[in-house]
Amino acid sequence: MKRIAALLVSLCMLLGACALADEQAEMVVNAAVSELGYTATKGGYSKYGEWGGKAYGEWCSEFVSWCVARADEVYGTSMLGNDYPMQASCEDGAAWFKERGRYITVNGGLKGEEGQFYLSDGVLVSERPYVPQRGDLIYIEWYKYNRLDHVGIVEFVTQDTDGTYLVHTIEGNNHILGPTPTEVRRYVYRLDDPSIRGYGVRESGLVGTTLKMGSSGEEVVAFQKNLIELGFYNSEPEGKFGKGTQTATENYQKARGLSVTGEADRDTLLAVSAEIEEKRRAAEEKAAQQAQEEAQAMLETAKTAIEGGWFGEFDPYDEETAWSRLTADITVLDVDQKEKVYLSDGPDGSRKTRDAHRGFFYGESVAVKVLDEQDGWSKIQAYNDYDELEEGWVRPGRLRTVTPNQTWGMIVDKRTQRLYLYKEGKLVTELLISTGTTTGQNEDYCETASGEFLLISPTGGFWSGNLWCDQAIRFNGGDLLHMVPAVYYGENVGVYADGSGDFSICESALGSRASHGCIRVQRKENEDGYNHQWIWNNLRYEKNVKLIVWDDDGRKLPETDDATPMYYNPDGGEKYHTDAYCDSVRSRYLPLTEIAYGTLARYPYTQLEPCSACKAPERPEVVRTWNAVIDQAYEELGMEAP
Repeated sequence: MKRIAALLVSLCMLLGACALADEQAEMVVNAAVSELGYTATKGGYSKYGEWGGKAYGEWCSEFVSWCVARADEVYGTSMLGNDYPMQASCEDGAAWFKERGRYITVNGGLKGEEGQFYLSDGVLVSERPYVPQRGDLIYIEWYKYNRLDHVGIVEFVTQDTDGTYLVHTIEGNNHILGPTPTEVRRYVYRLDDPSIRGYGVRESGLVGTTLKMGSSGEEVVAFQKNLIELGFYNSEPEGKFGKGTQTATENYQKARGLSVTGEADRDTLLAVSAEIEEKRRAAEEKAAQQAQEEAQAMLETAKTAIEGGWFGEFDPYDEETAWSRLTADITVLDVDQKEKVYLSDGPDGSRKTRDAHRGFFYGESVAVKVLDEQDGWSKIQAYNDYDELEEGWVRPGRLRTVTPNQTWGMIVDKRTQRLYLYKEGKLVTELLISTGTTTGQNEDYCETASGEFLLISPTGGFWSGNLWCDQAIRFNGGDLLHMVPAVYYGENVGVYADGSGDFSICESALGSRASHGCIRVQRKENEDGYNHQWIWNNLRYEKNVKLIVWDDDGRKLPETDDATPMYYNPDGGEKYHTDAYCDSVRSRYLPLTEIAYGTLARYPYTQLEPCSACKAPERPEVVRTWNAVIDQAYEELGMEAP
């Protein structure tokens, strides 16, 4: 699949992004209701605490997040981390809501939380008490230490005949009102209960607090982040409203025609919020348009691949299927490995093209399919240097059948950028590789041709510009399987390798397309003890080892559950990872920050790309869009999709 990483689509394709607030509330409350009656052990163990990383710890926050995660799993949404926080403590959860203008204080809130107002009309929250909605989170202070002690989920609100509002909740681990051992239960509070300190609500940008010199906290962090995104603030968002933030606020107010006060008042907060929302909307619309264009551009390529039938879905761990393909006889052109056999338009026809990279196949090692026979001529098909399925006619007697090596075989998957090594029907190991690039200058010519090949001859090391490519084995004319190159500089170029080359540049690209058409294989030993040196030492003289270069056109991408943890570096990281301690990231940024896979489909995470080193899956919107294109291709061909 060419340029798959460029595919992006609008957030509305994801159920988690489409679900309305009321639908989200229903999902989360349903998950909580299903847990009613769950009891912790006498020792304090709970499954929610274990899920959150502390099996015997306090678990009210973990219960809330667990319910959101459970709803994501059941309904296919991605609310955790987007609509609700992944909170390990009440303070963390409240801070998450504050950053989004979604935390409403009650009874004056904690010290330092005074002065909230509704952004819609400027009325103080203290003058118009908020009535919580189904699915809101309720935050409680028990011990009067100016900290939040407990959190639960609002199930619904009722009103007595005397006008008193009653808040009905579902909570876990309530030490004050609940039994011992604690359990998941329903509770009821008066709206004016003095222990209630705030609500995490589902409506973004509902409340604000005037921020000015001396203000501090999560609201200031959020405001500074917004000013950074709009280009008015270039310092770290430390959460303290000082001279720098005041100057940035004044500059923003001047630029937007607001009263220049240097304070983040109601009008300023509203303007910033609206501008941020518009910026995000525009970015998502642009991504959606680009996705549609890219997807449709690849439709015909997918149809060609499917119709040609060379490659279907590939599971490297299905050893029986892989080995059957690796040991099956192939037909090759009976000429020298470096000789080109030019195709004709028809039996006894003229050469079909003079294009330097089309209209021929190499001899001895390239597998071809025989499509037809006429007057001794054979119509054959294979992938050319542009990775296009090409067919044409060859003269009588130019073909022969070869039985591949029955001990060893290799499959290179261009989608995963991995080489899978098999021995006698068993998958032995997998290695990181780089096949030909599909971007930049000569992108079509550089892409490694798909197909079936034989490792035909060890050619040793060679220079490609200032790259020393060692231990090369030919498999398709000028395409070779070789060790990841070393870069040489200055006078070293053009002389024999002396061990001082720089491998870091090309090694950092392993797991992604980066070569000029050859297949680069990792130099460092993997955990199984294999690398390209092992291949060179053990297989270069083995006869007729089959190498299958498995194309990615016409294949569906694997789907990943939206709740699956991914990791990224919020300090300027450009990729997301499957490992919080990924080796490709500098140690000072480790461990990486966790986000849910489904979150990647939302701005600003739409800018992150998958890390090839730790086998991060393709982006969620890329997967769903591309798989829809594959279904469309099968439908237009009148074939049944796998």
